Amino acid sequence: MGRVFLINPPTPEPVQTPLLSFCYLAAALRARGHEVALLDASAPFAPRDPAAIADLVASFAPTLVGLHVKTLYATDAYALAAELRDRFVLVAGGPHATVCPEEPLRFGFRFVLTGEAEHSLPALAEALDGKRALSQVPGLLHPSSLGVRRTTASALLSNDDLDALPSPVAALDLFNPAWYGKSAPLPPYGLLSSRGCPAACTFCCNNVTGRRFRYRRAEAIADEVAVLRERYGMTAFSFFDDSFAVGQRRIEELSSALKRCLQGVSWSCTAHPLHLSREVLSLMRAAGCGGVDIGMESGDPEMLLRIGKGVKVERVLQVLQWTRELSVHTVVNLMFGWPDESEAQLRHTLAFLDEAKGLAGGFNARGVLVPYPGTEIYEANHERFGFTEWWLREKPLRYEPFPTAWSLAEISRAYASDAALKRNFFRHSEAMLELMQEALHKKARYTFAAIAEAERTQTNANHVPAAGAR
Repeated sequence: MGRVFLINPPTPEPVQTPLLSFCYLAAALRARGHEVALLDASAPFAPRDPAAIADLVASFAPTLVGLHVKTLYATDAYALAAELRDRFVLVAGGPHATVCPEEPLRFGFRFVLTGEAEHSLPALAEALDGKRALSQVPGLLHPSSLGVRRTTASALLSNDDLDALPSPVAALDLFNPAWYGKSAPLPPYGLLSSRGCPAACTFCCNNVTGRRFRYRRAEAIADEVAVLRERYGMTAFSFFDDSFAVGQRRIEELSSALKRCLQGVSWSCTAHPLHLSREVLSLMRAAGCGGVDIGMESGDPEMLLRIGKGVKVERVLQVLQWTRELSVHTVVNLMFGWPDESEAQLRHTLAFLDEAKGLAGGFNARGVLVPYPGTEIYEANHERFGFTEWWLREKPLRYEPFPTAWSLAEISRAYASDAALKRNFFRHSEAMLELMQEALHKKARYTFAAIAEAERTQTNANHVPAAGAR
């Protein structure tokens, strides 16, 4: 069978735990009989030099090398591909490759796989091994004498498909703990209980897992956490679901399974405020939920309608009140710099920050809108404002790393500095840019104050930092 080497390219923002998507892909490859090696070159102590990475890959003698491509780090992936393309057969996958599938072919990739790849990546390895035709690999793009050839799109995995996938735990031995500064194997920071998001926000693309919500059996998730706790000592984690709290019955079943099997394990998640009733929050809290990232995005009612968020400010404040009463830590996600956002609309978001600071456990870092390809906002505005293919044509956006300690100086450094502010994609006025900077500073100050209060009162002893706060 095939020999597949997976690479998460070097990035300036280090990853601290094994990449969950690679766990799933490697486990799926192994289950089909393929030999697998991988490198998380975005880990702080992993090999980063392209020539050294090429030599490491060569020592495995792969038949296929897969690179994970994200929009912010597309040029980093392409730089690595330039070092590898003459020696290995390259395939690109991940969110950016799914949204801009022909682009990687211009940078030396032989193949591109779009969408969820647990079935298609093993199929491509089998095609290269002569076991099937390339035309039978779903979601595949590759050049031919007649131009770029595309196969039938890869179908989204169903509930049953998700349950049938090999456990990502089966691939953790492939990650060298030394890459993350550890001496013993460690689990990923997060788990997936579902895929897809039914919302239609204009700033989000979500082409890999799609808009159709699918979920795993509650017992399977509890079993997976139990194995991670027993084998790796994991007692805290985050669900990386796009929208965790969809479906009250599902939450009831999952909370019951976690509560029954996993006493002493705490977790966090990301959820849409419309899915968070007091009853749902109570179920989650009883099952170990210590924190929720709440996607709000704007404090202006008109803007909330325009961006497809589908929630009112009053509902978010009510959810924050419930979480406060239940001792569930919250991180409220707010964004600004929307196309045609007025000063009055941004001031409504600033006013919301003032009103919510006594209820929220903190606010998200950064927050200036980035128009990612594939989103409605990008498609409607890139020609108008002249930022077509900005990830290739302009210098990469380089953000400050997330805080290494919860001090005011560290939080201000990471929160109040946003590379997208200077980029000014939507040509906002100087007055608007100053207001956006004020919003960034407010989020930093209020987050530090909330953390200081939590430490004083110890009301959030079971909180796990949410995924966006790493």
